[in-house]
Amino acid sequence: MWNLIRLFLLEELRLRRSFSSALSLLVFPEVILLGSMCGYLFLPQMGNSLTTSQIHMGVLGSLFMFGVSMGGIAFLGKEFIERSLGPVTMLAASVSYQPVHEKRMYLAYFLHDLLFYMFLVLGPMTGGLLLGQIVRPMEAGRFLLITAAQWSTFLLGLSLSMLVSSMINRRGRWILLLAPFSMAPLVTVQILTGEVKGFLPAVLSIETGSWAFIILTSLLAVVYTAFGVLLFEGGAKGNRTSSPGSFRRMMAFSRILYPSDHVSRALLAREMLSLVRGKAYLRISFSLLFPLLVISGMIGLISGMEEVPVRFNVTFFAVMISFFTISIYTHLTNMDFLDFDQTLPVDTPRLIRVKVRLYLMLSLPIAFMFLITMSIATGDMKGLLFGLPLVLVAVPYMGFVTAYLTGLWTNSLLFDSSVFMKYMIFTVLPLMFSTILSFLMTEVLLPSIIGIAAIILMGVAAVFIISRGLDSRWKDVPLSSSGSGFRN
Repeated sequence: MWNLIRLFLLEELRLRRSFSSALSLLVFPEVILLGSMCGYLFLPQMGNSLTTSQIHMGVLGSLFMFGVSMGGIAFLGKEFIERSLGPVTMLAASVSYQPVHEKRMYLAYFLHDLLFYMFLVLGPMTGGLLLGQIVRPMEAGRFLLITAAQWSTFLLGLSLSMLVSSMINRRGRWILLLAPFSMAPLVTVQILTGEVKGFLPAVLSIETGSWAFIILTSLLAVVYTAFGVLLFEGGAKGNRTSSPGSFRRMMAFSRILYPSDHVSRALLAREMLSLVRGKAYLRISFSLLFPLLVISGMIGLISGMEEVPVRFNVTFFAVMISFFTISIYTHLTNMDFLDFDQTLPVDTPRLIRVKVRLYLMLSLPIAFMFLITMSIATGDMKGLLFGLPLVLVAVPYMGFVTAYLTGLWTNSLLFDSSVFMKYMIFTVLPLMFSTILSFLMTEVLLPSIIGIAAIILMGVAAVFIISRGLDSRWKDVPLSSSGSGFRN
């Protein structure tokens, strides 16, 4: 098992070198280390507006969601890896050809993922706290308790994602009805303890100084992992000879978006057909809706806490849905083997534009429906006046920024630290400012409205500028699944 995990880790390094360089891998951990150290050193200043409990809840909640999202990317089926990487396909994508049992391979890939993100995120976080001890020493027992809470919470999110993705990839779709019950243990802890924060049990360990809830969190992660491996089905999915979906119908629908461009119309029809035949809609639903449901649940719990300094509104949900819809574009770029597309009369910019248009066609209706649902659930119908315009601009903005920075190689967000840092600057910063302004709307309404309006206008201008620059950015880049085209 450990030799197999070691092989996966070596392949991870090989894969990242194919997109950028091994040295660039060190940039992200360094940023995490510095951020963790600065956060700890400035903790007393943060305490003026946030309680220690709220800070720990925010950190552990972020780690939990990071584990859920990273697990979703890693375990959503070998087709995802196979079609997106081509010649540099990882061993997990060709499990049927290896002398290793599929469930063993799946468990090894999970453990590899856990070890890798320990190096990438958890280790630097702990290192930053250690460096902070030089200036602000902490009791050793307290330090170990907080560190264990962070590590176990990330493991909980990663293992939960593994379990749900195993359910999605099974032939018997009925089991998806049981997916919501995977949250039952966390809700049970909340009910039994009478604490809304019990949804993330490790938070209670930090507050009470007891290791019991950290042990419980770790045990839940082991249970999730065990069931995820048991439910995993690899190999052939059946002997079906007919394929669902009609290319002619897809072409008729594509005519609406491309009335005169026959090549782009055919490409769009092919993309929609791939969504149906590859069941990519299931992976999109998981990677988009599952994190949104978890976040909504956590927000409901956080809102029940006493003395919470902010109140979540529809504008905040508009920011969240805009950020997560980018997973749709990621899946659209991982449906094709690009080396085959070299034989088609298309170039890279045209294929990118088709995928961006399909991304908008799918993401905007989903964003609108989610936003309207949350406004009804929270009774904040007036928030739609700001939320809908923000979504209408933020969703295209996220798509065009991602397309400009990564093109058809969205894996570079994970494998190339320089691309990741640019992506964070151009997407997270404006969304973060929008989030802050949404929280300030109850206190300073007019300045917040002006700020959000300014962000919307700048977003419109940015979409126009980026759209015009897409062709020149990617016109000389060949279609290649290996990632070599991206480096050029």
